[in-house]
Amino acid sequence: MKKITFLKSIIIAIALMFSSFSYSQERTCGMEAYMEEQMKNPEFARQYNEMQAQFKIEVEKVLKNDNVQNRGGANPLVIPVAVHFPAGSEANRACLEALAQNQVDILNADFTGNNADIALWPAASVFYPGTNTGSNNIFFCLATQNHPAGTDPQLVAGGPAVTIGYNFGNGDDVDANWSGYMNFVVKNIGGVLLGYSPLGGSIAAGEAVVMNTFAFGSGAGCPGYVPGAPYNLGRTVTHELGHFYNLNHTFTGSCATDDGIADTPNIANDNGGCPANGSINACVAGQKALTMNYMDYVNDACMYMFTQGQAAVSTAYLNVLQAQFKPNVTECSFGPGFSITSTNTSIDACPSIGSVEFNFSYNVFEGFNETTVFTATGLPAGTSAVFNPTSLNTAGSFTMVVSNLQSVPLGDYDITVTGTSPSLTNSIDLELSIVNGLCPSEGTMQFQTSVRRVIFNTIDNATGKTAGYNNYTATSTDVNRESSYDLTVNVNTDGNYQVLTKVWVDWNQNCSFNDPGEEYDLGMAANVANGPTANSPLSIIIPNEAELGNTRMRVTAKYTDPNAGQYPTACETGLDGEVEDYSLNILASLSTDEFELAGFNIFPNPNNGEFTIKLNSNSGDDIKVNVYDIRGRVIFSNVYSNTPDFTQTINLNNVQSGMYLVNVNDGNGQVTKKIIVD
Repeated sequence: MKKITFLKSIIIAIALMFSSFSYSQERTCGMEAYMEEQMKNPEFARQYNEMQAQFKIEVEKVLKNDNVQNRGGANPLVIPVAVHFPAGSEANRACLEALAQNQVDILNADFTGNNADIALWPAASVFYPGTNTGSNNIFFCLATQNHPAGTDPQLVAGGPAVTIGYNFGNGDDVDANWSGYMNFVVKNIGGVLLGYSPLGGSIAAGEAVVMNTFAFGSGAGCPGYVPGAPYNLGRTVTHELGHFYNLNHTFTGSCATDDGIADTPNIANDNGGCPANGSINACVAGQKALTMNYMDYVNDACMYMFTQGQAAVSTAYLNVLQAQFKPNVTECSFGPGFSITSTNTSIDACPSIGSVEFNFSYNVFEGFNETTVFTATGLPAGTSAVFNPTSLNTAGSFTMVVSNLQSVPLGDYDITVTGTSPSLTNSIDLELSIVNGLCPSEGTMQFQTSVRRVIFNTIDNATGKTAGYNNYTATSTDVNRESSYDLTVNVNTDGNYQVLTKVWVDWNQNCSFNDPGEEYDLGMAANVANGPTANSPLSIIIPNEAELGNTRMRVTAKYTDPNAGQYPTACETGLDGEVEDYSLNILASLSTDEFELAGFNIFPNPNNGEFTIKLNSNSGDDIKVNVYDIRGRVIFSNVYSNTPDFTQTINLNNVQSGMYLVNVNDGNGQVTKKIIVD
């Protein structure tokens, strides 16, 4: 791996970003620049990597089932849509609502392969052997029910979710008020750029596809929102939404790279205008550029198809997003029926855990009220599945517990849960992986990028780099549930290079680091031989639900190109860096009696961010008060003089609503309590 200096990387990144916005007579898409900026946010990067991991599992299932050739189909996934015009005029509401519906109609045609100009493909296909058109079994529907409160006062029940004059996300293109919707924001983003989207977006986070005012919808448009030729057929939105559903451009800037989809010929450069069929060579001799593809840059009138491979990718990503869409906000349906979704379609389990639980939502529409009975097939031999409840005839939730895992051979098991009613049958695919211990992870020895010291409670391990992976599980420390401990990691960056460090703890002892709350970002370091990461020390609060007993903590330090945002992952091999594993012994929560914090109390709880701490302490030492958010970040810290009847009011100064942990230490001991801020 060739390294470049950290400073030089930043300069290159800025240059690339400006170049992506430079003037062009052809189509311009800001996805790459947008993702480059967003991946600098550790929380965005964490969520992105988690969803990409789920996507990899889903795409394997889709390809295995080979179900991407259908047009339409029964019971399509209904996607609730909201369209936002921040600078629009309420006087033009009727026109803007019609424009929003016009764009929704275009998306429905394009993504299901029912667009009129798909008829052009047979004549073009002779130039593209092995490539066929693909489609998704989905239906975009403007939401009309249960609109989010406090957004646009003109939204009414039965009317479409089209906001006018509402400042979506305060200009940040992410709005938690609109979590659960497929959001489109139409605003002025500069005279050249047509639009942008995250590559693999999040519905749960309230992310949006952002479009310029002249690249949304077709026809005459509305005042301030007039589609402009040659991007006036709504296909730019199809292109950007393809990015949201994890589709990359068909071009990558080099024949040495590819979009990762087998049936899109590899091309280095984008194509503009309206090329003739088969008129542009691809990277491989004899292959032609698929210029009519939605993920190229040609004019709207000349792009009209996704491939089957692209449909497989977007279908798989929609499987990941499906549970994130908000229910009961649309009136679009396809006859009485039901659907089954799951919040955990893939589980890694140690045999020793004995059993695992899958969680499901049972959704009904158009008055469907038949009794649906749940069954499972594909279970590992010797196991059993118990449903609770075993059937439903109204919308609700149910669980499936798979037991007797102790003797199951290691491997991946595809389980299908089926709901059967007198008139309908629907199913959902799951994956259960039985693993023997935690996944391997190892760095290379080419460079000296490494972990130099780990300090956590009684662990204080200073090391050099003798291998890409070092097993220090014989080094252990006892930690108590609900108590906080500082974690410091020192690294060697092998020169003036960027090194990112992450730590994982298998709190639920299921042999997986991929569960929520098990990953910690220790931050960046550069130009140090043995120096702490930016987020060291990071306060780690042992979860109350952590399994008691011995578990694994993994520390990974990795060189990463600042342009690429390549954060370490828990199961990565061949990385430029080092991986170290340690052991933690999880003990029960410490009681206040053990600490002699007599009369300890926090009130009121819940509160509005202001609360009072009372206790009687005989230590004579100062009272230290720290407040942490659920990610372990200190949001308040102070030291107070000890008094026989200690009483202190704490004000968190307009902190966001949620759960926080208050840690009080009187020198002899400490206690940690949860508080809820309304």
